[in-house]
Amino acid sequence: MDRKVKGYTIFELLVVVVIISILAGAFLMGLRNMVLRERLYSAMTQVANDIKEVQFRSISSNATWGIRLCRGSEQYKIFTVQSGCQDATPNCTNDSSTQRLVSLPSGVVPDNDFCVVFDRRGYPLNCGCGLGMGSVTLKNAYGSRIVILNRLGRVRYE
Repeated sequence: MDRKVKGYTIFELLVVVVIISILAGAFLMGLRNMVLRERLYSAMTQVANDIKEVQFRSISSNATWGIRLCRGSEQYKIFTVQSGCQDATPNCTNDSSTQRLVSLPSGVVPDNDFCVVFDRRGYPLNCGCGLGMGSVTLKNAYGSRIVILNRLGRVRYE
């Protein structure tokens, strides 16, 4: 009796499973990098837009508004200053001057402290009443991006 059994051997199945797992691993790594890159870009545009919003609020409300990012914190705050910039030394926690506490996307944190207040004309000052130009570096596992505020109040990012 000559029996021919049709089918796949265990070795052939094992090779197929290994090839599929290698392709899936490469796809998941690419997907992870894409998600990290988009979170970083989202945080960068969010911070830049919030700086512009704070500047606009200072001009339109004829009051002093500010924004504060603390190194390593996934939250930053938008605040008002009641009497000039002398009391504009806020911490990153929620207190009486806080108007809004904003969360950054998951895994994105500032690499340096950044605090700026805008006078009623829209010019930036640091929290000690000096020139407010500066930059904040946002980073995550993918890399880092920089939001830059110049001395005239213009915001750009790299």
